[in-house]
Amino acid sequence: MSWRLTKKLKETHLAPLANTFSRSSSTSTIVPDSTPRTSTTPSNASLTETKDPMGIAASEANAAPPPPPLKPGILIVTLHEGKGFSLPPGAEQAFGTSHHQGSLSAGGGFSVAGSMRPNSSSRNQGGVVGSYSNTTRPQTAAGSINSVPTIHGRYSSKYLPYALVDFDKQQVFINAVSGTPENPLWAGGNTQYKFDVSRITDLSISLYIRNPSAPPNAGRNEDIFIGTCKVNPRFEESQVHPEDSKSSKKEKEKEKTAQGQIGADWIEIQYGTGSMKVGVNFVENRQDRLSIEDFELLKVVGKGSFGKVMQVQKRDTHRIYALKTIRKAHIISRSEVAHTLAERSVLAQINNPFIVPLKFSFQSPEKLYLVLAFVNGGELFHHLQKEQRFDINRARFYAAELLCALECLHGFNVIYRDLKPENILLDYTGHIALCDFGLCKLDMKDEDRTNTFCGTPEYLAPELLTGVGYTKSVDWWTLGVLLYEMLTGLPPFYDENTNDMYRKILTEPLHFPGPEIVPPAARDLLTRLLDRNAEKRLGAKGAAEIKAHYFFHSIDWRKLLERKYEPSFKPNVVDAKDTANFDREFTSEAPTDSYVDGPMLSQTMQQQFAGWSYNRPVAGLGDAGGSVKDPSFENVNER
Repeated sequence: MSWRLTKKLKETHLAPLANTFSRSSSTSTIVPDSTPRTSTTPSNASLTETKDPMGIAASEANAAPPPPPLKPGILIVTLHEGKGFSLPPGAEQAFGTSHHQGSLSAGGGFSVAGSMRPNSSSRNQGGVVGSYSNTTRPQTAAGSINSVPTIHGRYSSKYLPYALVDFDKQQVFINAVSGTPENPLWAGGNTQYKFDVSRITDLSISLYIRNPSAPPNAGRNEDIFIGTCKVNPRFEESQVHPEDSKSSKKEKEKEKTAQGQIGADWIEIQYGTGSMKVGVNFVENRQDRLSIEDFELLKVVGKGSFGKVMQVQKRDTHRIYALKTIRKAHIISRSEVAHTLAERSVLAQINNPFIVPLKFSFQSPEKLYLVLAFVNGGELFHHLQKEQRFDINRARFYAAELLCALECLHGFNVIYRDLKPENILLDYTGHIALCDFGLCKLDMKDEDRTNTFCGTPEYLAPELLTGVGYTKSVDWWTLGVLLYEMLTGLPPFYDENTNDMYRKILTEPLHFPGPEIVPPAARDLLTRLLDRNAEKRLGAKGAAEIKAHYFFHSIDWRKLLERKYEPSFKPNVVDAKDTANFDREFTSEAPTDSYVDGPMLSQTMQQQFAGWSYNRPVAGLGDAGGSVKDPSFENVNER
């Protein structure tokens, strides 16, 4: 249900297929106690073919997250310089024309978004690293990365590479400030970027350069991906040790790789050329607890009977989050305590790139607070509604990322039970982020069954309707329904009459539009996922069955889980604070942590929420520094 906590009906405009209905966002979600729980609410993602059978096994091995750090804190990141950057194959045509000094070219747009760059051994090592000499103009041979507009031989920062730094779905755009496109300079230690650490995870940096031939106001979809690198920080405070002269350079390097990086070091670029100097340092926390006073309330982005969701900024790091507030008295009176605790429990233990991470949780006598990554690219439902349906490659890309998210949950013996487009967000790089874990069922081993009737009507599996009990394979049915909806615009058994829809789910044959919309491979996968016999359903023996289906033959699952595929569609988002993809009904409201009337909860009632708090902030770090402005929208007026 994304950030919305109430049902919000919308008009939808879906493709005119065999089914003439359109569905609203979304039908009321059924909760286990049978009390209606209301809920609301690009281009091809071309994937490199792989025949490596170990991709599946490798992704399964990576699905289990490392343990969280014993002492949470803040990761301080600095970007210094790059050297040897180059264009990917095929991008040279966008840089192939000479640009007059001081002029900007216009013409046909070019984009390599959606492709994964092969490794290249070619590298231009000419010039001075990070700059150029006073006596020599930068080289701007047609078709090279340096062939962008200059003013009197100097490069505008607009045409220097920029970095998207991502740590646990906290994403920051950082512009290079000088140098050349081939050898750019960042601000180094003069500007620090601080990220809250609630678990051990890598820091990823994706590098882009603007397309000089892109039309005005083209946005980031025209920007060219030139590589990525990954940093494995050491999550302990740096200690000064005397140099051991007996230790060889090779041994020191091995120790550094095993323990993680502290300080600045050069990192090789993957799917591109060159390297980049990146600094990381970890600072442990020095404070015991977190409270609402540690956050600046920015905007309301969702609201419901239990509470609301606000966009907030953490005062010490200046990172943007979604703060979900839940009134204790409301969830107690409606017997929702177990579901709320389940959501917090799932979020606290999961570390997956396609699941919205929990950063903190804390409580007051009246309320519970969940602090989540603020994912502001919009609901998948919003984009599907806008585009009517997705092409096969884009649908495959989203389905593959969701498959990895569900596999991760199943690995923790969790059934999700409420997969639908309204519960899937896009971050502003275009990757998916699964949210809303209130209907999860915990402690479900592969052979365990449960009979709880819950979910969203158009996504309910047959075994759930018949009451015979269901296993984890219920999530593979919902994945099939979602893939069908992404390809055609509607769920396969959709009907405006809920009872008729239940009858269709149980008895109606599965109908498909033509192969131009649902190709044979997709049709075969959907037929197997939407098998009414849960024991024969694809995925009943594990996610590896689905990964091995030839619909996904072009995907290297290890690379997908490492987010090394560049999404073709990037939502139109100005910066980390942008709320344009949220309903103005909410964002126009003044954000306040409202006062709760009524009697104080008894000690027995309060005891239900013991152990709710998760992680703590770091004191005394002052201003975060840095900018969260998306460099592709420098000329956009502030809203």
